[in-house]
Parts: sequence; structure tokens; C-alpha cells
Amino acid sequence: MPVTVRCALCGADSAQHVLASTTTFGPPDLDLRPQGPARWALQFEVQQCPRCGYCADQIGQRTPRAGRTVASLMYRDVLESARMPLLARQFFCAALVAETAERRDAAASHFVDAAWACDDAGAVEQARICRQRAAEMLASAIEWGDVPTESPVARGVLADLWRRAGRYDEALAACEAGEATLDPDDEPQGQTGTVLAFIRELAEAGDDEPHNVAEAFAAEE
Repeated sequence: MPVTVRCALCGADSAQHVLASTTTFGPPDLDLRPQGPARWALQFEVQQCPRCGYCADQIGQRTPRAGRTVASLMYRDVLESARMPLLARQFFCAALVAETAERRDAAASHFVDAAWACDDAGAVEQARICRQRAAEMLASAIEWGDVPTESPVARGVLADLWRRAGRYDEALAACEAGEATLDPDDEPQGQTGTVLAFIRELAEAGDDEPHNVAEAFAAEE
């Protein structure tokens, strides 16, 4: 539903669409993109100020150092000139804002969102670039402790981002790091191990296509 939001940077009022709720069903992709209605709600997950171009999940809230980022040449070039769909440009810019604020996990998430928007538009090379940036940022978030370093799920997402970006050596290294954190006596972690093993097989085969979690368990049978 549309609501009026005042930009935290320039004070301009604009109508923004806010999604009240959504649902998901079915197995997510290996990079955790959901199925069902939630898969197609991507357009409601980012806002852009029509006056200053500030992009964020909520432009009514100011992110540290956002003004400097929005005014930068890189930001303006991405928002106004990058060869990717508008929704992907908005997410990419939101990622740049989060990155400057050292919110590495949020930046990684927005880069992933940009990749998904590129996927939906058939922008293959642009999606690859967005996934590479997402992987770099997620790796940094893990290194800095923004994401738990012992999380095998985070390592699995990182591995799949590298795989989809065509960076197979990095994908295999992320799988190895994730497998090293697994507790063999923990059933949910055992399931994560199945997913990691599947990502490893895909990376070893040079497969950069989308796959979902159900395929991982089917391959084990």
C-alpha cells in the first residue's frame, strides 16, 4: 500500500509502496531466495527518494554517512547510468549506502537483492557482478564478526554466491570452511552439510545455474 515518506536526507515527501505482509512456500534457492509470493515482492523492499536519489529499505531513516555516499560520483553513475534494470540499480545503491556505513551484512543482502532483480530481467552479466560484490561483502561481514563466523548457513550462501558468479575456487574454499564448522551430532547442521556438499559438486562441475535446496536432498538419495 502507498504511504507518504519524508526523505531523511533532503526532506522531500514522496509516495512509497510498503508491503504489509507476504508468504513463502516451497524450497528456497541455494542463495536463500524464497519461493511463492515473497519471491515476487522484491520491488517493495527498497525505496528511492525522487529528489535526491537516496536509496534504502526505509528512506525515512538516515544511515550514517549516507549524504556523502549519495553525492558521490560512483553512486550517481550507478543510479543514473549503470546498464542494469532500475530495481537492481536501486538495490545496488542501497548496498553502497550500507557499505559506507560499515553495515556489511546489510550491504551483502542488498547486493544479493540486486542480483535477483537482474535475474528477473535476464541481465546475466550484471547479475554476476552483483553476486561478486555480495560475496565480497558477506566474506567481509564474516571476517569482521557481523555474521557469526561459525555459521555453516552463512558459509553456504557465500559458497553459492561465488558459484553463481563463476568463481569456483572461492566457492570450494567457502564450502570447505562451512564443512569445518559442522557438528556431526546436530541434525539441522547435518542438513546444511548436505546442501554444502551439493554446492561443492556444482562448483566442481563448473555449474553456475540457479538450483534450490530440494535438489540438494534429492541428489543425496
